[in-house]
Amino acid sequence: MRGTVAFRYDGFMTVPGKGGRPRKWRSDADRVRAHRARERGEAEPATFDQGLGDGDELARAIDRGRQLQAELVVAIQLLAESDAALQSERRRHAATQRKLDRERADLDAIRATLDHRAEELRAAHDELFELRPDNSQLREQLALAAQRAQQAGPNRAARRQAAKRDRRTER
Repeated sequence: MRGTVAFRYDGFMTVPGKGGRPRKWRSDADRVRAHRARERGEAEPATFDQGLGDGDELARAIDRGRQLQAELVVAIQLLAESDAALQSERRRHAATQRKLDRERADLDAIRATLDHRAEELRAAHDELFELRPDNSQLREQLALAAQRAQQAGPNRAARRQAAKRDRRTER
């Protein structure tokens, strides 16, 4: 089974973020000098690792750049994770906010309905107080009418029977 092989190195690469061979030389100029020296059969310039061991300032600067790049990569990864967590939290917060807005709208509708009912109840209560004097006057009139009806004597049916009896006795 054939497949592609991806080379991953921990060292500083030719193009950051891309795979490839680690740099052997301190600079492209050293790489070219080494190539020319090999062609002529002369001694090659010091490699990066040799220069770092010898205390070369350029090699130390490149090594420090590598360390900073590694720290930067780690910091970027941490920031990406933090961003993902913050986005997730923001989405949860927005969902909670929408839910609270819906609940507030429902409560406002209930409050408006209750206010409307309370207003109707106050109006009915006021109307009841306005009708109480009329009600008492009507009760008095009804009581007087009942008394007059009792004083007038028997009811119509009883009067008709009495009138019928009277006619029979007259004959």
